[in-house]
Amino acid sequence: MFERYTERARRAIFFARYEAAQFGSTTIETEHLLLGLIREDKNLTNRHLHNMSAIESIRSEIRGRSAIREKVSTSIDLPLSTECKRILAYAAEEAERLRHRHIGTEHLLLGILREEKSVAAEILQERGLRLDRIREELARAVVDRQGAADPGHLEVLPKEAMVPDANTAKQIAQAIWTGAFGAEAATIPDTLQVNLNVGIWLVTGGPLFAFIRSLDGKVISMGQAEKESNV
Repeated sequence: MFERYTERARRAIFFARYEAAQFGSTTIETEHLLLGLIREDKNLTNRHLHNMSAIESIRSEIRGRSAIREKVSTSIDLPLSTECKRILAYAAEEAERLRHRHIGTEHLLLGILREEKSVAAEILQERGLRLDRIREELARAVVDRQGAADPGHLEVLPKEAMVPDANTAKQIAQAIWTGAFGAEAATIPDTLQVNLNVGIWLVTGGPLFAFIRSLDGKVISMGQAEKESNV
């Protein structure tokens, strides 16, 4: 299903699943996909939302709109909502419209805006984002099939694994540690150790650890050295 997705787009969907679990949702909703985009592609969101206060206000608004529930284990497969499935279909259509061979985070953003009655689209529309404007801007950025005006943003197709390298594993580990143990977990990155064995990444930093499956990004286990959390 995700063969044409860039690494960033795949990770955004992984982070959407993580956000859904943190909010205690049994499905991945459009607002979780939006949070996944914000977490994964700051260049994209900064360009269209323009300032950090607007970005920070999105999480606050989503938190205010969401019912308080117990967190869902990240080892449980969470299905995409019907709206999210349509967003992915729209993203593929937008890539085809622009004659892009990949589906990236920019196409996911367009897909969200096309699902105009969704929570995520309403939040973006309230902050001035418009489908036609962003679509035109993206079209102008593409110079030809071999290059782009913004080559640092448009990505190549990903490798087979959703977590293809140590840096990606580190980012995922830091995200789940921050959610579980608070912002202080973000101070650990300089001491991170990463190893791959039989398709499983082991990320350790101080007392914290995480086992992450390279194929699909599933967090198999995480926690502190003295207190494991099977998630």
